Amino acid sequence: MSVLSNSTHFNLSNTSTKFIELTISADQNSSFRIHHTSSNIMEIPRKETSHASYASWLVDSVSNWTKGSSMQMVKINIPAKDTVECDISCTGALDFNTRIKDKSSRDHNEGQMIVPPENQGCELHVLFTENKGLGYTARGDVAIGLGDISTQQIIITTTIKTMDGHIIKIHDNIPASCKGNIK
Repeated sequence: MSVLSNSTHFNLSNTSTKFIELTISADQNSSFRIHHTSSNIMEIPRKETSHASYASWLVDSVSNWTKGSSMQMVKINIPAKDTVECDISCTGALDFNTRIKDKSSRDHNEGQMIVPPENQGCELHVLFTENKGLGYTARGDVAIGLGDISTQQIIITTTIKTMDGHIIKIHDNIPASCKGNIK
């Protein structure tokens, strides 16, 4: 874990046709701070800590004012074809968990991506992209013809880019998926 806190501006863009719920937390017992103006972000702050001295309280108060409160976790609702922005300061890796929120789907699998500290400290664009997978019949078998499809696998992949377009390779990057009904 790094001693220095990385401040990162995140542009979280949902280019898919599905509503996405993103949960961000810090690794181990480290906390992070978030600063935003979005109504789509729900903060889950850390429990209040007692301060050993006035100086400790003062430093924590200034940090809360400039970088936001210390968080345990945040939930971000990203509507389809929308972007949410926030600034996150963290000393460790950030754990991004992605979930597709769709009433007409089933068999949901959460996606996960871990952004290590060495990839933080700048402005990053996180893209959530929709891909279609296998089609299934009403009985749950893989569909052979297009007319037999009643559900289809929907996969939301996550890509991180720097603002100049360079893709950052994340080793721990698992896509979210579900089976959506075909209308």
